[in-house]
Amino acid sequence: MNKRCVALYSGGLDSLLSVIIMQRLGFDVHALFIQTPFYKKNISKMEKQLNQIGVDLKIVKNDGEYLRIIKNPMFGYGKNMNPCIDCKIFFFKMAKQFMDEIHADFLVSGEVVGQRPMSQRSYAVMRSIEKQACVEDIVLRPLCAKLMPPTKPEIEGIIKRDDMFKISGRSRKNQLEMIKAFGIDDFESPAGGCLLTDRNFAERLKEMFKFNDNLSLSQIDLLALGRHFRIGKKKFIVSRNQPETEYLTSYKGRLPLVSADRGACGVFFQEPDEYELSVAAAIIMRYSKHAKEVNYIFSNKLRIVKPYDISYGDVCKMRVNSQ
Repeated sequence: MNKRCVALYSGGLDSLLSVIIMQRLGFDVHALFIQTPFYKKNISKMEKQLNQIGVDLKIVKNDGEYLRIIKNPMFGYGKNMNPCIDCKIFFFKMAKQFMDEIHADFLVSGEVVGQRPMSQRSYAVMRSIEKQACVEDIVLRPLCAKLMPPTKPEIEGIIKRDDMFKISGRSRKNQLEMIKAFGIDDFESPAGGCLLTDRNFAERLKEMFKFNDNLSLSQIDLLALGRHFRIGKKKFIVSRNQPETEYLTSYKGRLPLVSADRGACGVFFQEPDEYELSVAAAIIMRYSKHAKEVNYIFSNKLRIVKPYDISYGDVCKMRVNSQ
């Protein structure tokens, strides 16, 4: 075994600590961030965090495969639409590919046993994930390694067990003390960040899958904002404030845009028929008190749309959720 390893990096405190620990033990650490559509991170900030300790960041993604996992996870969902076990298996498989590419010998993870209710609830679960990802015995978890059986790098003597730690549970007290001792000030506060754990976002995504909408990455971004409607079988998103109006307006030309001359705007995910368009115009007018007309813009064409006469109760029935 050599002294080169791949560290799964999320930008969080635990993964940063694991990188620092391995680097201070003299290992050539290659930090890997696996980018997904549902975990929004500031890449520049992550790179800056690692630059302060002299480590580069490698970014990889496979959105198509990840979306397939989200739609049909082998091990099910958490409280909302978070398939944490399947997600971790996916991450380890991607990390193993990168590990083989750079001829590293083992993986490093910032996981702490007992910290998360699904993928980290016990050693047995973590071990099962390793087997599914074909990374048995090559995943070192520096923060809790002393609470687990020795891994291959420990057995082969390139890592001393005394250099590892035995942290468990949800508290980050030990980690915060460690990062302070290491003299690192620029780190991310412990917190979640996956949109799939957000109840409202999960409801919207579930509804999209129910209608078999062909989601693009840009459309996934739209699920986190606006008021959501289902007009017939078509998704329609309406802005709630000026920043959202400006953001949705930027989709002009890429998605069918319905916009009041003064007030809200909305986008369809697919081109609407005349009835759907007139209903959308009526919805837009309800959220645009001072508007006099509604425009429809798509395929470089602009025209005025006459709103359909629809009651507030019927509008409410079209809402996907109450946010």
